[in-house]
Amino acid sequence: MNLINNPTIPAEQLQLAAEARKDYHEACAALKGKKSADAEKHLRKAVKHHPKYSAAWVTLGQVLAAQQRNDEARSVCLRSSIVDPTYVPAYLCLADIAAHAGAWDEVLTLSSRALELDPANNALTYEYHAAANLKIHNVAAAEKSALRAVEIDKGNREPRVHFVLAQVYEMKGDSENEAIQLRKYLEYATSPDDVAIVQQLLSNLEEHHRKGDATDYRSGASPAGVVSSSTPLWGPPDIDEAVPAVRTDPACPLQQILKETSQRTEVLIESLQRFSANERIEHIYIGKNGKPRNITSQVVNYVAQLQENSSGYPTIREYRSKSSGVRQRSVVDNGTAAFALMFHPTHLGHFNFRCEGLTYLLGLPAWQVHFEEKPDPDEAFQAVQIGGSLYLPRFKGRAWIGTDTHEVLRIETDLVSTVPEIDLRREHFIISYAPVEFQNHSIRLWLPERTFLYIEYRGRRYERVHNFSRFQLFSVDTTQAIKEPIANQDGPSQ
Repeated sequence: MNLINNPTIPAEQLQLAAEARKDYHEACAALKGKKSADAEKHLRKAVKHHPKYSAAWVTLGQVLAAQQRNDEARSVCLRSSIVDPTYVPAYLCLADIAAHAGAWDEVLTLSSRALELDPANNALTYEYHAAANLKIHNVAAAEKSALRAVEIDKGNREPRVHFVLAQVYEMKGDSENEAIQLRKYLEYATSPDDVAIVQQLLSNLEEHHRKGDATDYRSGASPAGVVSSSTPLWGPPDIDEAVPAVRTDPACPLQQILKETSQRTEVLIESLQRFSANERIEHIYIGKNGKPRNITSQVVNYVAQLQENSSGYPTIREYRSKSSGVRQRSVVDNGTAAFALMFHPTHLGHFNFRCEGLTYLLGLPAWQVHFEEKPDPDEAFQAVQIGGSLYLPRFKGRAWIGTDTHEVLRIETDLVSTVPEIDLRREHFIISYAPVEFQNHSIRLWLPERTFLYIEYRGRRYERVHNFSRFQLFSVDTTQAIKEPIANQDGPSQ
């Protein structure tokens, strides 16, 4: 796969040292001859001659990724995004690595960033954007991006997007268009193994269509590098099953990190007080085969109010008033804005923290910190309410904290153990934060931008996606009509 197809050439690339350009061309020749070791050698020489040679960094990342040296690949692709934050292939390189790791929220963020930089010319960007939306069951957005990729890629250089579109139409129950896209893929695909897989899928689809059989015809296979919507595997792995790679040099100053992050949390409460946002909620019921069976969405007006009581203990209240869409939810998740408060001074002692090392998140250096809630019910951070009963599941997770700002950039959590009393087997949160500028208040705060929830409760599996936009900041004394939170008597509320 060639990521270096952006027609816009950074000015610095036109001023390359002759040695760097020569090594890059020799690396490309080696790749054509399938001599990856020689290609790697020349690429490393190229970036040594010219450390800001972003194209060479990306190509080196692709070479390393092809050899399953993913940690090294990610590091050099990050280097490309750092030396030139406007270079689109750097974000696509990172998106490709994240896609193979199943980190679809990261793929969505990276491809969205690439689209911001170049919304008109790169079909591959739209393909990744489509695949990420498909994986989180945002079918409409996946279809829109995939169709845009097809429109741009008039020469069908990247036929995989037709397979992504086929999966979109499978989710929509449109077998006619699904078959059309599978045939399109076969028309342009070059890999014999991939062609054989898709030919079998198309044959099965046509056979079931003739018989009027509604059963699943898929084998779960998909062409190389393409996300399959039919795998029974569900949700991200447990945070302790897949530990992201980090650098352990320099040493991680854990106590300083916690102190600085704790102070930032206090500033957040003092500055934020009350904020509102538009919130789009998508609720997906997952069948036993790992495929979505029912998807509903709604747009609500979201308000969160943070404050400290007389003892300095932080509290948060969330309110949602329905704006549009269909609400069919048996599980209500509240408290998205509260997770970062775990770093408040009153909560720090309730967790065991372990710094895992230094990494990069979307081009920003970040400390990767593991945490686990202590087994003291009197210090429980979260609760699950069902009717009049309250349950206190312990959770563990990982936080990414900016090395310079000590802002929380991302939090991912899992249950320490299941809650058999209510048959809660899984609760996996992913919360991505982004900087929000409040011009009227001359303040910049990091707030939740997108959250994912994967929950298995009473034998059923659900996914919930929250997208926040159009933030507004209010003073505590602002007069504003706020409705009480949406009540639910059947399922758990957090």
